[in-house]
Amino acid sequence: MASIRRTLSPVPRAGGVANLEVCSVGSPLSKSSSSPHSSAFVLGVFSPRSLRALERSKPKGQLWRKVLLHFFICFMIGVSIGFIPLASRNLSTSLMPKHQAFSFENTKIDLTSSINETTEFNATLNSTVKEQEQIDKVRNDVSNDKLLNEEPYLESQKLLIIVTQTVTNPFQAYYLHRLAQTLKLVSPPLLWIVVEMTSQSEETAEILRSSGIMYRHLVCKSNVTDTSLQGILQRNVALSHIETHRLDGIVYFADVDNIYSVEIFQQIREIRRFGTWTVAKLSGDKGSIVLQGPVCDGARVIGWHVNESNRRSKRFHIEMPGFAFNSTILWDPKRWHRPTLEPIRQLDSVKESFRVSTLIEQVVEDESQMEGLMNNCSSVMVWHIDLEPSHSFYPQKWMIKNYLDVILPLV
Repeated sequence: MASIRRTLSPVPRAGGVANLEVCSVGSPLSKSSSSPHSSAFVLGVFSPRSLRALERSKPKGQLWRKVLLHFFICFMIGVSIGFIPLASRNLSTSLMPKHQAFSFENTKIDLTSSINETTEFNATLNSTVKEQEQIDKVRNDVSNDKLLNEEPYLESQKLLIIVTQTVTNPFQAYYLHRLAQTLKLVSPPLLWIVVEMTSQSEETAEILRSSGIMYRHLVCKSNVTDTSLQGILQRNVALSHIETHRLDGIVYFADVDNIYSVEIFQQIREIRRFGTWTVAKLSGDKGSIVLQGPVCDGARVIGWHVNESNRRSKRFHIEMPGFAFNSTILWDPKRWHRPTLEPIRQLDSVKESFRVSTLIEQVVEDESQMEGLMNNCSSVMVWHIDLEPSHSFYPQKWMIKNYLDVILPLV
């Protein structure tokens, strides 16, 4: 007991490392661990007071070793956890050949029957492929026939360039409204070029805006005293506009005082270079209708309907509403092998009866370059009826100001 008291009584000091080492080493050197002396010794060594003294006495290097040891243990645990998915994948890969072998052994029994079924399937497949090839061939033939049949339709969608000159008169609004209603029934694309003299009037502009037709409102600013030359100058303004802007379509001069069938505009789209047809015109005595234009054998022009005294002097007996031509002739002379590069214009220096013929002479050389339209020139789809107003009065802007003036009062 005295020795035990002697061992436990000293309090370890900061510098007493020797006494601590004696206490810590003395336990394994004891001869019997079951003796009361040894148990008391162990309790004394592992008491809280002695442990705190032991921790105080440990050098700082051992703390870093402990930290490194913990870090190393955590690192190894993390690495081992990371290798678990790879191990499971390798395990499944190693088991795969056995499963495949098992499935192969199961399917090996039905191999003979499968070969027979495969042979029958291939024969059926070959026959199906041949049938599909025949069907595809028939479809290609049908599609080619459709394309051939649709070519005239695609050609019929060519742009129509309708040229109209208008002058101020009591029937101006009536004529423009009537022609606008006719052009609205024509399938697009259609461009309506309306030419006025001097300036754009508000009345004409309003009619064009309300028509719902694609249009261009042009002005001829030439000063002329002869009213018979106004139409020539206005047409030349339209021809210059088409040539400058290189409009690609079929040009047709549709005067406002003519009556047109809608079908004529659809047939005009079939023109390749120059097309012509017959026009019905009211005679001078207002009593009969005369025909003017070509006589055709099929689409070939072989003669003319002539009702004039100077029938031999004029080259082409065609009225202005009785022909149309391809607009590219105006701005692409090389394509049509024109003999001159001069611009095509209507001449005002010739007699009135020759003005239409001299214009056509600049477009074609002879009848061989013409196409007879409207059922081989046998159908009349244009009527020229000249209506002269009995008086020149018409309201400004087509609005009545004195609407309260009563001529015949109500009884």
